[in-house]
Amino acid sequence: MAPTAAKFGRDYLQDRIVREFLLARHIGIVVESADDTCVVLRAPLAPNANYKGTAFGGSLYSVAVLTGWAWATRYLETRHLPADVVIQESNTRFLAPVEGELRACAAAPSEAQIAKFCRMLKRAGRGRIRLRVEIKFGETLATLFEGVFAAVMRQEPAGSREE
Repeated sequence: MAPTAAKFGRDYLQDRIVREFLLARHIGIVVESADDTCVVLRAPLAPNANYKGTAFGGSLYSVAVLTGWAWATRYLETRHLPADVVIQESNTRFLAPVEGELRACAAAPSEAQIAKFCRMLKRAGRGRIRLRVEIKFGETLATLFEGVFAAVMRQEPAGSREE
């Protein structure tokens, strides 16, 4: 892993998530891994269980959104594209119950999607990318989340550029 990529790995994302998302602390989100191919977040069942003892849909959604956010945020930071990322739209399908740890994986989208996203950011200062997050219980796909994440380049403070 390149030095820049290593700098924005698991520990970086864990710090950002617990610092910026109070909910993440309450539901116990942990960054399991983060690299250019995939970001994996997990959370224990106990604080996320519903009355049936399975994962609450709101918790599954929250873990999925944060996994997508983490992928996009990490990708941009490793490429020196300082931008704020938010969810713009999403669709979540709950396909099977999760009776244990919630474990979500956001795999990198196609190179064409990534290239379009980066072109939009560089040209207009904003861009969107569609990400897919899967939550499996064992080998069963339990939750399928597809979301569009919007990014807006952060403005440099006046006087911060060296001339």
